[in-house]
Amino acid sequence: MNGLLALVGHSLRRRRGLLVGLSLMLVVFQCFMVLTARNYERTGGFRVMAALMPQFMSQLTNMMAATFTGFVLFGYSHPIVQLFLVALTISIGTEPVGEIETKFVDLLMARPVRRTTVVARTVVVLVTSTVIAVGTLLAATFVWLWLLAPPHARLPEPRVVVSLAVNLALLVVAWGGIALGLASFAKRRATAATACGFLAFATFVLDYAGKFWKAVEPASRISPFHYFDSFAMIGGRTLAIGDVAALTAMFAVSAAIAGAVYAWRDL
Repeated sequence: MNGLLALVGHSLRRRRGLLVGLSLMLVVFQCFMVLTARNYERTGGFRVMAALMPQFMSQLTNMMAATFTGFVLFGYSHPIVQLFLVALTISIGTEPVGEIETKFVDLLMARPVRRTTVVARTVVVLVTSTVIAVGTLLAATFVWLWLLAPPHARLPEPRVVVSLAVNLALLVVAWGGIALGLASFAKRRATAATACGFLAFATFVLDYAGKFWKAVEPASRISPFHYFDSFAMIGGRTLAIGDVAALTAMFAVSAAIAGAVYAWRDL
């Protein structure tokens, strides 16, 4: 597509500071998780944690939270990590409507650039930014384990770590696609970002409610967070094809809707 690479480069340059800052935060966060897990492993803190853990938490985490491996990998499902990553993709996904507000789109449309190229640019930036952020978290996990793990601790299998990273990346990209789909209908970037933020929070709560309340469990399947079961994977379950398919479909459908709507909407 004409102008795609130039638009991708322009968008990445505009948020390079955010990407660098987020990547550094993830490196520091994972260092803290490994250091804390090492301290608990050396002092027997995990045995105390397992004895004090409430029954509902034991059922939810399969007791994996009370192990060195589970604690180290908890960062992949930690609400803070998910919050920042989803916020990043919402920022990227709502970029097209932001360009309409700032009249930057007038400059674009004055050039031989198709409207679908604008949406394709956002898709490429979404995927690239997610790979950079989650890839940094993945690399930090292996580096800090190599440098800081106690000699006799049971380390997580590389297959498990990679599976968690892939599943997390798919979840984040799915939310970016949803943000892009909502932004294609919106007139204001703040409106689209706020709506997507509230939707993310509501579905996050819905997913947790479905884990403990059988009546809510069927409804929780509409939540993208339902398709990221980190503790099941830490416990040994392989990356589920159904989860991959569901998150990929959410992203693909949202991006397709955004492309169709953006191609015909009033700019």
